[in-house]
Amino acid sequence: MMNEDIKKRIMEKVETVVERVEFIEEHLSDELLGDRILRKAIYKEFQEAVEAASDVCAMVRRGLNSSAKDDYGNIDFLVEKGILEERIGEKLKEANGLRNRLIHGYDDVNDETACYAIKELVGDLSDFSVVVLEWIAK
Repeated sequence: MMNEDIKKRIMEKVETVVERVEFIEEHLSDELLGDRILRKAIYKEFQEAVEAASDVCAMVRRGLNSSAKDDYGNIDFLVEKGILEERIGEKLKEANGLRNRLIHGYDDVNDETACYAIKELVGDLSDFSVVVLEWIAK
């Protein structure tokens, strides 16, 4: 059984995911591509949401007495344990890949593609939050 301190930390990180997702959803608009400041703010919020989700995966894994590994390995572990559906696991991996491209500027980030991907992935981050909260409540 997972101790209460780990559960509390997981819930705090999930709250971060939820807050960042809400900001993104509130500010997504057709003006995004033409507004550099807003676009960069959305990128930062997305990065923080994905980082928090990755932290949650690592904490859940550690809470189940398994050493945390890399982000993708932690996601796979949660899918294998039936905590996450495979679809959500794959979407988290996509989000993590996009996060890495945004942070490190891999492949000269195409803003149109990145904004479209964020619009597509933000709902999956929200779904992830719900799944984790339901799992913790069990």
